[in-house]
Amino acid sequence: MVIVQSSSAAKRAANWLAALSLLAACGLVSLLLAAPAHAEIRFTDAAGREVRLAKPAERIATNESLLILSLALIEPDPISRLAGWAAPQRIDRGFYNDLRQRFPAIDGIPVAGGVVASKTSPEAILAVRPDVYLVSIWDNGWMDIAATLESAGVPVVFLDGPHNNGSGPADTAIFSLELLGKVIGREVEARNFGEFLRPHYQRITDRTKGVARKSVLVDAHAGAICCSTPGRENRMTDYLRLAGGESIAADMPGYDGKLSAEFVLERDPDIYIATGGPHLAAQGGLVLGGDVSAEAAAQSFTRVISNDVRTHFTAVREGRAHAASHQLSISVLNILVFQCYAKWIHPDLFEDIAPSETLAEINRRFLSVPLNGTFWLDFDASRLPQ
Repeated sequence: MVIVQSSSAAKRAANWLAALSLLAACGLVSLLLAAPAHAEIRFTDAAGREVRLAKPAERIATNESLLILSLALIEPDPISRLAGWAAPQRIDRGFYNDLRQRFPAIDGIPVAGGVVASKTSPEAILAVRPDVYLVSIWDNGWMDIAATLESAGVPVVFLDGPHNNGSGPADTAIFSLELLGKVIGREVEARNFGEFLRPHYQRITDRTKGVARKSVLVDAHAGAICCSTPGRENRMTDYLRLAGGESIAADMPGYDGKLSAEFVLERDPDIYIATGGPHLAAQGGLVLGGDVSAEAAAQSFTRVISNDVRTHFTAVREGRAHAASHQLSISVLNILVFQCYAKWIHPDLFEDIAPSETLAEINRRFLSVPLNGTFWLDFDASRLPQ
């Protein structure tokens, strides 16, 4: 059977088809207009430079391998982002091994340049084909390298620098992490950690305003001979002050230096704090960090204190000697060490502060690979030779 349409019916059908086509076209245009195009990412970095990225970076290179801690806070697979880094031996070996168990590709990340500008060549960085290069340890020497990289099409972002001078530990850590979040498209995750971090710092700094400060010796990278310590230009000195203490080396010029035994004995600080890490094991120094047991850490601390002038410090004899991971103190997780400082310097004021609980919450809520080990401890004066 053949159906023959009238001319008017044919016209109506044609009009309906035209209308449907127009609606479909309009709908498609609306969808295209509504679809989120990759907008240019613009921000000011820690060196005060305006940076523009066409889109979130998928391949990053960096001069600071400890950036892996920051990545692990906001990125489920932090290793997948790394095109190259410098000095991976700086990473706590226990944490590195934990990362390797979950992400075996970590061993294949190429070394690209050095930690400082004087040991870095732009060619080494360009060879790993990064989308962006991240600098965490500032010095002016990076500016020439940045100019070369950017002329080759690789943006450079300073995660730390002059912008952070004078800022407290909360502002410094949050600013750097939020920059990283912008670079890799993890802004929400970075903001969430910042919202967690700020009140933990404020809880301490609010209480230490106007408090009587106690004198503190920081024995950095504690080894066979005392005492290397942070100087006036080291943020650790500022952070001690915010925690209610005062470094006996606060007036020493420079980033760090060495104090004589005579000077320390004369000042006889109220609190003794050593810093260490797994890298000091070969030197007989203070060993703290991932996969280090509390007993192994205590043995290393006893060895360090017993073999030097440290045994004569009143703080050591009277049980006011403590130790903390140096790597944590210079990382985005220095809130843990900051809490330790506060408790050690003003124990009565901070009975309710528990760094172990803070670490447990960070492990549970943020880190893609949790931190496990011994990262701080108190010295047991009964271990001293009588």
